[in-house]
Amino acid sequence: MSELNRRLRPRALVAPLTLVTAAASLVPIAAGARLVVQGDRVPSIARVVVSDTGVVHDYPRPALKASAAPAVRQPQQAPSQTRVPHHPRRHPEPKPHRPAHPQRASRHHSQGALVRAQPHGLALMLLDRAVLEMQAAGASRTVLDFVNRPQNLVSTPMAKAKPLVNATRIQVFNSYAGIVQALASHRIAADTRAVVYDNERSTGTPATELEDPVRYCQMTARLLHQNGLEYIASPGFDLSGPRPANGEWFQQFVRRGLMECGRYADYLDIQDQLMQGTSTYARDAQAAAKLLRHINPRAKVLMGLSTSPSGRLDSVGRLWRAYRDTSRFVNGYWLNVPHNVSGHSRPSVALQFLQKVVTHSH
Repeated sequence: MSELNRRLRPRALVAPLTLVTAAASLVPIAAGARLVVQGDRVPSIARVVVSDTGVVHDYPRPALKASAAPAVRQPQQAPSQTRVPHHPRRHPEPKPHRPAHPQRASRHHSQGALVRAQPHGLALMLLDRAVLEMQAAGASRTVLDFVNRPQNLVSTPMAKAKPLVNATRIQVFNSYAGIVQALASHRIAADTRAVVYDNERSTGTPATELEDPVRYCQMTARLLHQNGLEYIASPGFDLSGPRPANGEWFQQFVRRGLMECGRYADYLDIQDQLMQGTSTYARDAQAAAKLLRHINPRAKVLMGLSTSPSGRLDSVGRLWRAYRDTSRFVNGYWLNVPHNVSGHSRPSVALQFLQKVVTHSH
């Protein structure tokens, strides 16, 4: 983090001795202010879950209790839950190969939001593994060119080369503590432009962070912005409690105050892929975009899409309907290609969907 730089501007000339005394008295004050800004309420990170991973949001969420806290209306922690056994795939732990830049504030402020800087329309966010699987499945040059653009965000750990040279590198973590450690140990690649904080129960976010998720969203934003990185907020619906019987999980998410994470973010990922291709999904996307414009007009909405939400086999038609019904409201999509209930991914479905998008965008 950058040192605070303060200048003393006296209103009138005083005796030299008075000036020296006043200047000396400001030293501890400035140091204290710096400590407040840099260390305000940063919790212990003895229990750290570091996962420079691309986490797929496609599996049933454990049940929990949640209630709004008075300050920022965030849910409280419920008793510990059993982890979902069929867990999404993760990237291996990255190994440092060169130092990243711990201070990038000037780059962050000069670039602005990534989607906003691009003239080509909606953004796609993908894991590098999804891209590699689509390439192996015979992706056409047209589709690859469509994805291989700077507005598209591909999660790639520091130790790996980007699968698409023109796409923008991002990195994914499931804990604030993990981001702190990655920055301290220079495990954020020099060409990384944004970081996803994927805080949810099913991805192993530490219990301390689950107790006060909106506060940790705010802390993550401050930390990333001070280091010249953009913040992609991806709070899980499971932070609001178990999925309601009527399927209105997004509405429950809103009632518990979790849209507040978008107040501090450059992007907000809405994990609504279980409802993709339905009228609920379209309604949720429109509501999310409207709410986020009110909370933080500069932030961008990404909607979740999946070839196999919760392991269920979904069709190209459902993906296309989700896209068709929402593309005028949102700024992009996190397109997941997870393993389904049989343990296989379905990159061909993603390719057919993207080909349809390309065809209709011309």
